[in-house]
Amino acid sequence: MRNKIDRRYLVLAAFLCFLCLSSLATAQDSRFRGTVKDEEGNLIPKAKLTLTLVARNISFDFETNDRGKFYRRGIEPGDFLLNVEADGFEPLQQRVSFSVGEEYTLDVVLVKKKSQEESKSQFLRGVQLYQEGQYDLAIENFESVLKDNPDFAEGYYNIGMAYLKKGDLENAIAHMAKTIGLKPEFIQAYFGLGQVYMEKGEKDKATDMLKQAADIAPDDASTYVNLGILYFTNNEDSLALEALLKAKDIDPSLPQTYYQLGLVYTRMGELDKTIESFEKFLDLAPQAPEAATVKTLLEELKKK
Repeated sequence: MRNKIDRRYLVLAAFLCFLCLSSLATAQDSRFRGTVKDEEGNLIPKAKLTLTLVARNISFDFETNDRGKFYRRGIEPGDFLLNVEADGFEPLQQRVSFSVGEEYTLDVVLVKKKSQEESKSQFLRGVQLYQEGQYDLAIENFESVLKDNPDFAEGYYNIGMAYLKKGDLENAIAHMAKTIGLKPEFIQAYFGLGQVYMEKGEKDKATDMLKQAADIAPDDASTYVNLGILYFTNNEDSLALEALLKAKDIDPSLPQTYYQLGLVYTRMGELDKTIESFEKFLDLAPQAPEAATVKTLLEELKKK
């Protein structure tokens, strides 16, 4: 009789121990609840949430219900990376941490993706701000465009040029390099990098950038004009002349070629060729910003 009683007590004790352990395990788990909304406060149903445990790179997914709410229990304590996605919205990523037995509440706000027309309008606004010299605002507009179009090379290029104008050469280099990484044939980025390296006094790197542009687009006259300008700045007149004559052969209608040729011939002391080049420049671009200066210079040269 006593053995039967003992066995009952043993079974009961084991059952109570199991309940205690189960309660302890439940108490140690964390819980996560909240909502996913848009910027206007509208709840977003069927939004996908992914939690990734940073320490062990373990992930699991769950969704908001039809009312845009979510609840998940049984989460291991620790640091997690939370990703939230929904159709038509920008994905959101942030870190969250769960403590033992904690219930963590979060209201997530997702931003709607811009349409291509909206992105184009914002890009053009950035260009306008750049032209007005409002470089910080221009950068903000271009960066906003890149959020929806992360592979838009022209966006990085324009940010790089704005940083160049601001004198932030390292950021200019980083964005120009990103442009080239996305679009290696985009020769304007090589011109931009050449200009940055000239600002830094690294003339060899600047020359290398423009030579790369010439290799990529050997039939682009502007490449050789830029190379000619660089050589002229470095007082390498013979190389400047060679590059500019190459540009002239490729495209005889490019006004800037003749303006730069006029400068080179002036320094080389070739009066007739200077006059000829400047007159051709005025013929092609009579309203150019340099036109008034060139006219005055021609008048002085013709007196000699």
